[in-house]
Amino acid sequence: MIRSVVKPILFYDNRSPPVRSCLMLIKCLGVDVELKAVDLFKQEHLSAEFRKVNPLHTVPTLKDDGLTLTDSHAILIHLAQKYGDSGCGRGLNVYPKDDVARIKVINRLFFECGILFRRDSDMMTEIFRSGQKDVSHHRRKIEEAYDSMELYLAESEFMATDNMTIADFSIITTLSTVDLIFPVTAAKWPRLRSWIQKMQALPYYQDANQVGLDRLRKALRDYAKFDSLV
Repeated sequence: MIRSVVKPILFYDNRSPPVRSCLMLIKCLGVDVELKAVDLFKQEHLSAEFRKVNPLHTVPTLKDDGLTLTDSHAILIHLAQKYGDSGCGRGLNVYPKDDVARIKVINRLFFECGILFRRDSDMMTEIFRSGQKDVSHHRRKIEEAYDSMELYLAESEFMATDNMTIADFSIITTLSTVDLIFPVTAAKWPRLRSWIQKMQALPYYQDANQVGLDRLRKALRDYAKFDSLV
């Protein structure tokens, strides 16, 4: 297993779903990472100092051996390739070496990026920036994504393959966020609900995802005055 001479640095705010996906993988692999908090609500991501690190002023941002990555999916792939031999302690390869399995993982990462997260981001922008309290018009598009994931899980035990991969980390953190507003019910999406419970049972789920999710729930209530939450 390759280890960096200098610790990788992750700039993060764990209220962000993409940040939480990286935290889940880091916990899963046991990567020794230095965490540097960037408070999005205090606009610390817009500071001149942070813009020098990432001109896009987004989190997560990873610095590792002279490499700077500013997209969560690229970070997941990089960490899995570099540190993934541990297999999360279960003999699993979270980023498969097999070409067919790997492209399935990449396909699901694009689904999370282009469909699920985009729809979550559009909704959260209305809540936090526009003060919109009725976001029911987002329900159809978000539940359409639920339908897609239900079908994915008819093909394999996890989102991309029969083993847990980085695609599952990427999707669960965003899905758990939209689930706060539009719950995934077992009656309508039984496979998806079961998969969520499987991910919630992971030993690092609480620290890596739930803590940040709870902070986001509090921000929705306190900052955005949004009460329609599960």
